[in-house]
Amino acid sequence: MQVAKNYLYNAAYQLLNIIVPIITLPYLARVLGKDGVGIASWTNSLVTYFLLIASLGIVTYGSREIAYIHDDEELRQKKFWEIQIIHFLAGAVAVVLYIAFIYAGGAMNSRIHNNELFLWYQIWVIFSGILDISWYFMGLQDFKKTVLRNMMIKLLMTVLIFVLVKTPNDVGAYILLLALSQVVGNLSMWFYLIGKFKFPKLSSLEFNVHWKPVFLMFLPTIATQIYLQLNKTMLPFMTGSTASSGIYDNADKIIKVCLALVTSVGMVMLPRMSAHFAAGENEQMKKAIHSSMDFVSAIAIPLATGIAAVGPTAMLWFLGRSWGEVGTALVLLTPIIVFIGWSNVIGNQFLIPTKRLNDYTWSVTFGAVLNIFLNFFFIYLWGVEGAAVATALSELAVIGYQLVVTRHDMPIMKHFVGLWRYIVAAAIMYVAVTVVVDMHGIGILSTLIESIIGVIVYLLVLVLLRAPILKQLKGTLFFR
Repeated sequence: MQVAKNYLYNAAYQLLNIIVPIITLPYLARVLGKDGVGIASWTNSLVTYFLLIASLGIVTYGSREIAYIHDDEELRQKKFWEIQIIHFLAGAVAVVLYIAFIYAGGAMNSRIHNNELFLWYQIWVIFSGILDISWYFMGLQDFKKTVLRNMMIKLLMTVLIFVLVKTPNDVGAYILLLALSQVVGNLSMWFYLIGKFKFPKLSSLEFNVHWKPVFLMFLPTIATQIYLQLNKTMLPFMTGSTASSGIYDNADKIIKVCLALVTSVGMVMLPRMSAHFAAGENEQMKKAIHSSMDFVSAIAIPLATGIAAVGPTAMLWFLGRSWGEVGTALVLLTPIIVFIGWSNVIGNQFLIPTKRLNDYTWSVTFGAVLNIFLNFFFIYLWGVEGAAVATALSELAVIGYQLVVTRHDMPIMKHFVGLWRYIVAAAIMYVAVTVVVDMHGIGILSTLIESIIGVIVYLLVLVLLRAPILKQLKGTLFFR
């Protein structure tokens, strides 16, 4: 039951960081236009590389380490300060490097020079990363505090966007609101530690034991973010249009809403899997992983199929007819909902808890390198659509690699026992929804009707096929 609750809290936490931009997305698409949204997206993709340096691999590594010593309060506080001080130092380095990048980049590239002011606004994103201690609460399996506090901050930011962003000239205000809301949200989490944590003597802290594992966790984080951000970074340079970054980013945001639901399973289960591994409960780990893969398949496959069916027409009323290219990119990106869902289970529930960081690092590095290679050809040939195809193929390569390296620990076919049922149900749902799409016009009511019909058809077919997920849903949400 605790896992089910944490899943819901973490799903809300992940969604909260994405759903607010989705709520404001139609408004911003119309107010800022393609160029304005593109500038915000492109400059954010640039600062993200420096945010990675500031964050290292601490979110994943820190939550895992806290989970290992969950019941030892004194040791837990010591570990917290050791890891967070490393976090502060990395953040200082990142800020210095980012400032140097703005000056040097502005001198060498006209696109960077013309957007220097917006890049300066984005520096607050790095500060928000430095203050992020959500990993500590994740390690304690306490997701409630993070969700409730951030909800208040995000709602305030949403109101301010509608109040302050009125014209295409308000791109800077939009960037600042996004960045500062993250700073305030992460800073607020520190108030839970006031009066509970005392700053220890520096001489009592052991930093050396953390450098190597933090760095090893940093490598896959870099690789993952490269192919998440590289498309938005490369598109303006290769297409000559900043608007192309905005088109891709809007499609990417919608996909990430679905991914938040799917990947929440991995973040919730990471601390528990680490505890199982520490106790030598390997069989329980494997059983839980098979259940997670089935759960993810049951959710991800219909989500991807449903978006492919209703996405192109829905984007025309959601963003406006001038944003029609988003619908095509959306369809091409839908496979990553499934691929990332699966790789998140294998990576976060097996490779990381069992300390097989090399395998995890190589899997995402393989995907990143492939993405860079494909981008140069596919973006050149097909622009935004090419970037979407490159991303989908790269994510397929990641999960393929992970399944191969874990095949001796867990037979590949055991992960996909019920997969055919979800594919059949989703295929029937797709046919039913596309028939309805052809019959209806373009509008919010039409999309709502299509979505409801899709859900009903999918669930009915699952019942008829007696899908494994139904057994999981009988007791708790999943995992007793």
